[in-house]
Amino acid sequence: MDDVLETKAGFYRDAAGIWQKDRRSGVDRRVGKPVEPWAHERRGGFRRQADRELYEKEHKQMIDEALSEFAEEHEGHV
Repeated sequence: MDDVLETKAGFYRDAAGIWQKDRRSGVDRRVGKPVEPWAHERRGGFRRQADRELYEKEHKQMIDEALSEFAEEHEGHV
């Protein structure tokens, strides 16, 4: 039972119960310090420049539409 709870830094136990070296652990080569648990989210927001441009374009359209609707409701112009 205690063997199940055993952990080793830099290793994980596979399905067969054999210790394997964790290739993901170590030093982040870009920063030079140990990898943080949330480091994989660094690219999560925008994977490509095209994604960012599409996101900005769509939000600009949404803002323009919201301002137009607001102006119509209040009988004014933006």
